[in-house]
Amino acid sequence: MSTVFQKFKFTLNDIPTYRSELMGWSILWIMALHFRFITIKPLGFIAQYGFSGVEIFMFVSGLGLYYSLQKRPSLPTFYRKRLFRIFPTYYLVGVIASLVLFGDNLQTYLFRYSTIGFWTGGPYFEWYIPSIVACYLAAPFLKKLLDSRWSFSLGILVICMLASSYVMVWHPVFDRSHFFCYYRIPAFVTGMACAKWLLEGKSQTPSIKYGYWGVAIAGMIVFAFCFPFHYVVYEFKYYSLFFLMPIFIAFFCTVGKVSKALNVVFRSMGNASLEIYLIQCLFFTAINNGQLTVSDTWHDDITLSLIAGCSVAGILLHLFLERLWSLSRHANRNTGV
Repeated sequence: MSTVFQKFKFTLNDIPTYRSELMGWSILWIMALHFRFITIKPLGFIAQYGFSGVEIFMFVSGLGLYYSLQKRPSLPTFYRKRLFRIFPTYYLVGVIASLVLFGDNLQTYLFRYSTIGFWTGGPYFEWYIPSIVACYLAAPFLKKLLDSRWSFSLGILVICMLASSYVMVWHPVFDRSHFFCYYRIPAFVTGMACAKWLLEGKSQTPSIKYGYWGVAIAGMIVFAFCFPFHYVVYEFKYYSLFFLMPIFIAFFCTVGKVSKALNVVFRSMGNASLEIYLIQCLFFTAINNGQLTVSDTWHDDITLSLIAGCSVAGILLHLFLERLWSLSRHANRNTGV
């Protein structure tokens, strides 16, 4: 029994191992939140907390960026790889969104998908891509700060948490999309800090282990306090789920150890999470804008179909684009470009 327990025991070192799987679970959870279940009650209860999947996305993104920056690439190379991963797909899906949902002209299209619109009060498609692009731009400078010294990196986390608390308290000042962006900054910074601790071999030190589970316990307490006021203290429910993130991460990593078959599915979804996210945004936006009506009679059947369809379409698009980039790189090597 102890051998089985040790095999499935979660450690912080599991996080980079199951990074893609974490992103796969997260995108599934986010789609369940966006498309909702109204008759399958257990799924509806779980789905309503799907915004915590975004916390995991931000955390895992911070983790991955720190690892990439540790290889000491030049800043132009770092930015080029990150932005090239996002913007071709973003612009491609954006063509469909602009033609079908928004009726943009070329100027508005470029303004919307450059992410400038999100930060200037102009038109934008969704909030996550502008937010993660801003995090990408800040990542090299955050790494320098985190690498300065232990006390300094801890101070950065505390400052981020205080800033996030300020956003929570003064949330009426921000529109909903910018609120979603600002209060998730601690998750991103924590992901970078976690990568630093893992690379320094501190993942098994008592302070890190107890700190990890201490945050989880704090989250459970805050969540239990907020739960009776589910709709009254809406933003503070979001806040408690940042603290619950360690539990969700541990759970999904443990599932990865238990089921290799699920690993294959969720690793594929995680690798294609950008494409899946953007495709489901098309349907989510259409539903929110009233351009697509979902009948209550078939609501949950359509929800399951949308989740499955967006997942398959996203994976296929990801494989197609990967193949395209691979052929392009091969052609460049052959021509000496």
